[in-house]
Amino acid sequence: MGFGHVGRRLVSLLDEMAATLPFTADVVGIATQRHGLAIDARGLDAARAARLVADGHSLGALHTGQATEGDAGIGLLTEVARRCTDDAARGHLVCVESTVLDITRGEPARAHVSAALQHGMHAVTVNKGPAAFAARALLAQARQAGRWFLHEGAVMDGIPVFNLVRETLPGVRVDGFRGVINTTTNFVLSALGTGQSFADAVAEMQARGIAEADPSLDIDGWDAAAKTAALVNVLMDGDITPQQVARTGIAHLTAGDVRRAADEGRRLRLVASAERTASGITACVQPMALASDDPLAGVDDTDNALYLALHPLGDLGIVQRSGTLTHTAYAVISDLATIARSLSGKESA
Repeated sequence: MGFGHVGRRLVSLLDEMAATLPFTADVVGIATQRHGLAIDARGLDAARAARLVADGHSLGALHTGQATEGDAGIGLLTEVARRCTDDAARGHLVCVESTVLDITRGEPARAHVSAALQHGMHAVTVNKGPAAFAARALLAQARQAGRWFLHEGAVMDGIPVFNLVRETLPGVRVDGFRGVINTTTNFVLSALGTGQSFADAVAEMQARGIAEADPSLDIDGWDAAAKTAALVNVLMDGDITPQQVARTGIAHLTAGDVRRAADEGRRLRLVASAERTASGITACVQPMALASDDPLAGVDDTDNALYLALHPLGDLGIVQRSGTLTHTAYAVISDLATIARSLSGKESA
């Protein structure tokens, strides 16, 4: 679902890593918003599909059937499930969801994940929407279906966050977190400190394929709020949406603000945080002038960092030194490997 920068990098990364991966994968369907769709239960030429889309062409040259139910994504899922009945029954079908974030309802990604599970597929997404708006419901649906709903790429790309807690910290309770988890805003604030303009820094992030298609989602703090909601819902068993995260972006900040903070021995960073209290979970995204000895103050350029407050272990920090499309695509590969292990009997959903 979706075949933008991340989807196309996934195709090339699967090829690059084929010799070391514990599974093989065939692409049997692709649905896009602007380039049509293609289906072939025998396997599509995914590299050719990537070239067609990157060059602005339609997937019509690969087209082998018409899916007409609902939107193109739901129709594709329906048609693929019809053509690949045996694979679905054996749990070998996976829907990889990489559409653009919709901050109002998490659609169509949420519907794609739910439809995939209904059709007997596992669901892997790099879209923050499903976990930010409906994690509890989708995880319950996946358990009932005996399938996986995985979303490692939703926060900090391919750096293990959800996997870390799920697979290596049994019985631990996450009582809170704080982090710098939006690459674009962190790069902009770092760039302002070196004399680069706000607009040029945003444009650079878009050129690298890191900034959201609508950069205001980054600048206004919505991307960080969606990631915060996803972390709260999955790691802290919360049930919130991005709209319930107290949010202040960085659009009002200037190079002067960054310099004044530096003169005081502080660094401006957009900090996402959540805390479990007696009255519930509070969550917030806001710019903060951090003291120089704060570990988040040293998170520069395209770096991200997240510190989890764990019971009974105390604080645990995860630092990502630069985030790229490769990191995000690798998150999908990591989730596919989890599914492959379950199919081999080494892990269960």
